[in-house]
Formats: sequence, structure tokens, C-alpha cells
Amino acid sequence: MKKLNCLLALILGMISVANGQTSNTLYGIVRQNYYTNQTFDSATVRIGTINTTNGYVSNIGNSTYQMGINLTGASLNPYDSTYVFIGSGGYINTLHLGSGQLINQAAINNPMAISYFDNFRFCNGDSTMYGLARRNYFDSTLNINVGQLLLAKINTVTGTITQISPNSIGQGYAMAGSAIDPYQMVYYYSTGSNLVGVDMYSGNVYSNTPMQLPPNSYFDNFTYSCVDTALYGLVRSNYFNSVNPFVIDSSTVRLGKINPTTGAITVLSSASLFGSGYSLNAGAAIDPNNMTYYYSTGTYLVGVSLYNGQQNSLDSIQFADGSYFDLMRNFDNCRTINIIRTNNSTGITKINQNKISIAPNPSSSEINIVSEEMISQINIYSTQGNIVHAEQPNSKQSSISINDLNQGLYIVQIKFLDGKSTNKKIIKQ
Repeated sequence: MKKLNCLLALILGMISVANGQTSNTLYGIVRQNYYTNQTFDSATVRIGTINTTNGYVSNIGNSTYQMGINLTGASLNPYDSTYVFIGSGGYINTLHLGSGQLINQAAINNPMAISYFDNFRFCNGDSTMYGLARRNYFDSTLNINVGQLLLAKINTVTGTITQISPNSIGQGYAMAGSAIDPYQMVYYYSTGSNLVGVDMYSGNVYSNTPMQLPPNSYFDNFTYSCVDTALYGLVRSNYFNSVNPFVIDSSTVRLGKINPTTGAITVLSSASLFGSGYSLNAGAAIDPNNMTYYYSTGTYLVGVSLYNGQQNSLDSIQFADGSYFDLMRNFDNCRTINIIRTNNSTGITKINQNKISIAPNPSSSEINIVSEEMISQINIYSTQGNIVHAEQPNSKQSSISINDLNQGLYIVQIKFLDGKSTNKKIIKQ
């Protein structure tokens, strides 16, 4: 269970975790295939970690399990040190991050109707796993099979699905990822052309926004960053053969972020990132301590700066005993947050980031904060979660000296008179 005294002040997380792993460690499924005379015989899975500084995959414990994996979701619970994934046969499996042992396995069941459970994510706001209950039914009037999607949550011990959406919120989804804004309790998924936001309390669609993309482009592998409350992903563009329009000659990938209200996508990378592609089953993860987005090409782990979209690391994935590293998740992102919008709130209360400015940024001496709303409190936190500056301006602007701060990244928490708050990152030069 999440401790009630988790403070927003620790939004960047602790540098180490209980089992000894560091914040630059990503967890995932280590999959090993076995062949006889070049014929596939079997496969095993186990929990492991990948080191973002050298790409080395280490296995946790000695336990391996013979099963397949469902690539539509995985979940890491930092509060009880467990990793959850769906295996073959429709079972939800819980592995311990410390020992690597399978501590629970349950058949997935939906009391309302037979359903799959896809695109699931762990919500740090309420320590619950959310996803899409997906099923098809035959419409006798139309004489066709119709798809249904409903936001749902699952009990990882019993495997029981609880539907939240009173009605279907769509007919399908793209394998582009999913994300949860735990501050506002909004679940996001993609249809390929639209970004859909779902109210996690009511299960109703909150937003359904067309994504503003260049032709032949897609927004994939997206995930949520709790540090700056943004949705980051890969902008993938395909280039087709001039003679045969069905043949792809080349592709590019760049880091981007999307405004879920307008659908506008800002491309951060000035050039295509390594490999011009990504591994669909590997997932994406954000390390809030070094503000880096990680993705895998299958053979390389690529790190990209959230500041400017430039590639800042590239490591060949190496295994102690394994062939693939799937469904990677990180430990620190969103680990210590407080829900802003409660179930009895009148609506989504997220601050419009464009109405708050901090300049200059980066800065070596002073920052100026200007807001369209009255600011009641400003706290500046180090990456260790320590308050290095605090004030109560009760004004729409404030000038703050940062001469005494060491060079590096800091988080500015801004609170408003109506109880809302937001976070901005600054760099001290």
C-alpha cells in the first residue's frame, strides 16, 4: 500500500530503493528462447534489470518460468516491490522485485462479460492497476462483430476485473502505449489518430483529440512524466517508395510531447534518433533524476534528453542469460505524488502550463516567475527532494535569487490560492 505520508516534496524520488537497485535501473521481463536443430522448442521468462549506463541485463534471482507474455501491458508497484504482467493462458502474474519469485498467479475474470485486459498501467495516486477491458460481441441488428472498450481496474491477487466505464468508450486502440496522469486521475490511450483521455473516477471519456501529426507519421511509445506533467513519446515518420506506395523506403523517430487538450505535438529532436525505429514490446520509461526518456530498438537501449530531444546515451543490450528484454518499467517516475483532483472534484483542475513562465531558464543567478493566477507558495526542490528555497509571495510574480544553488536540475513547485499546484523544472548553470 502507498504510505499516506508520501510527500510531493519527494517528487523526484529517492536515489536508491529497498532492494539495492539505483534510480538508473529499469525493470522488465528477460525472455530466453530455446531451439533444437534451429526449431523453436520453448521459452522461459524471468524478472530482470537493465543498467542504463552500460546496457547490461541482470537477472533477479534464479527462478525462471515457462510461459509466454502478453505485450499489451506491464506494471511496477514501487510500494510493495512487485512487477505484474499477463502471461499465456490469460493469467496475471506477480513477481517480486527483490527475489524474482512468482508470488501470485490468478486467472483473469470479468464478472460482467468475458474480456481481455489490455494497455494496463499502475497508478501511483491510489496504488491501483488500470487498463482497458476489451471484448467483441455480435450485433444481430447490424449482423457484424462490434468491439467494446471500457476503462477498468483489476485485482492482481484474484484476477477480477471491475469495469468503471458505464458504456463502451471505443471500439479499439493502437499499440502505441498508454499513460496515467496520477495528479488528475486521467487515463490516456491512442486510437492511432486520436489521443483519448478517460476520467478514472467515472470511466467516461474526458477528451478525444485528433493528434496533429505530419503526413505518414505516428505518435508511439508514449508515457507520462510526473516531473513536468507532460506526455512524451516517439514521433515516427515513414517514407514510401515513389514507384510502389506500399513499400517503405525508410523511417525516422524523434522524441516529442503532446498537449492532450489540443492534440498539438512538439517535436523535440532536431534529427532522427538511433536506428530510426523502436521495439514495440520493450516499452518506454522516464528517469526523473536525469530527465531522460529510454526506449529500446531490440538490440540497443537509447536514452534521450527531455530538455532538447537529443540522444544522450546509446548502449548495446548485453545479457547474462537471456535473449530479449521486454516491457521495461522504471521505479522512480511518479513514485511520490499526491492526487490533485479527488473524486468529488467538479472537473479537471490542471493548471494551463502556458499561463506560467519561468525565465531565464537555464539561469546562473536569478529566475522570474510570472503567472496569470495568484501564487500562494513557491518551493524549490533539489533532486534529492530537499527544499532549497521557500516563499509565500501572494502575488502573480516573484523574482528569486539562485546564486547560492549548485549547478544542476531543480523542481519548482508552485501553489495557488485555489489549492491547485503545478511543477516546473529549472536548470542552474
